[in-house]
Amino acid sequence: MPDLQEDLQALADRKAAESAGDFDSVLTAARSRKRRLTAGLTVLGAAVVVGAVAVVPTLRPAHDAPVADSPVPTNMVAPPEVSVQPNPEPAVKAGPLTLTSAKALVAGGQVVASFPDKQVRGVTFSLASAAKPDVPLYTLVSKVPGDATPPYAIRINGEMGIAIPQYKGAGPYTLAMPKGLAAGSYQVCTLSGAKLCGLVTVK
Repeated sequence: MPDLQEDLQALADRKAAESAGDFDSVLTAARSRKRRLTAGLTVLGAAVVVGAVAVVPTLRPAHDAPVADSPVPTNMVAPPEVSVQPNPEPAVKAGPLTLTSAKALVAGGQVVASFPDKQVRGVTFSLASAAKPDVPLYTLVSKVPGDATPPYAIRINGEMGIAIPQYKGAGPYTLAMPKGLAAGSYQVCTLSGAKLCGLVTVK
């Protein structure tokens, strides 16, 4: 009987020891699992941060990348605008104007102007001194065919408001030298069409 009690006591002690050992083992295992879980979360968080850092530069637009809807990419220099200036028309050189008179020309006398190129022109001409051909002195208005008005001269710095006929023809035109014109050599030029000039001598 004592042996049975001793066996029962031993069995109870062993169960108690096993129960105590199991509690410590369970507690230790739980603590170990917590540490492993915390470490795993830490490693996972670090991986996420590293991944985000790696992704951010790839999402950032490249330096000088073309801008959407931009007519000219920002990484390209727009070509300079080149303005083309039209070439000026070449100056028309003065050609020969045939001037003839029935007798020696004097102030107030008449001369006939003929166009060698047979082009249609207006009835006005310029009169300048041969010494200063670029300084016109008079505008000569020729006689209009079929009109009774004689040819006349208009002084450049005077006689304004005089109506000038708009007649045009291929010539010849009859011109009159201004009255009181000093003797000398003068240049007569057309004022329309290609410029034609001729010289007359007033005595």
